[in-house]
Amino acid sequence: MNRRATLALVTLTAVGAAGAVPALAAKPKPKPISGTWTFTDVSPDPTVIANSDAATHCHGNVPDSPADDNVRTLKIKGKGVLTVTGHNAADWAMEVRDKAGNVLAGSDGSAPQDPEGTVVGLRKAGTYSVVYCNLEGEPRVTASYRFVYR
Repeated sequence: MNRRATLALVTLTAVGAAGAVPALAAKPKPKPISGTWTFTDVSPDPTVIANSDAATHCHGNVPDSPADDNVRTLKIKGKGVLTVTGHNAADWAMEVRDKAGNVLAGSDGSAPQDPEGTVVGLRKAGTYSVVYCNLEGEPRVTASYRFVYR
C-alpha cells in the first residue's frame, strides 16, 4: 500500500473510533428531584413506635382519621440518596418505606421540637413512600426533600 492510501486508512479509522466513543459513554444521570410536601395528621398518637415494620397508622394504637394525609410517594429512575428534612415545631416522627412497606429509615427526635428527617441511600429504581406521623404535635407540617442520583 502506498503512503497516501495508508494515511487515508489511518485517518478514517481514527475518525470512526472517535465517533464511537460518545456512543459508548455512560448515560448522563437524571437531574436531582427536590421539593416540599405538606403532611396533615389530625389524629395525634403518643403511643407511636417509630421505625418499626407494623402497618398500622404510624405504628401506634390510634386509628387513622379520614382527614389524615400523611403519606407522599416518590418515583425514582435509579439509585441515589434521598434527604428529607421536616419543619415541625412539635412532636412528630417520620419514615421512608419501600414499595412493600418495609421501613428503610426514619426519625423520632429525642425532644418533641426536634426536626424529623433522614438521609437514606436508595439502591434501585422504584416507588418509595415518605410518611410523617403526628405524635403530639401540630396537625400540619411541611418537609423538604431532595433525591440525588448516583
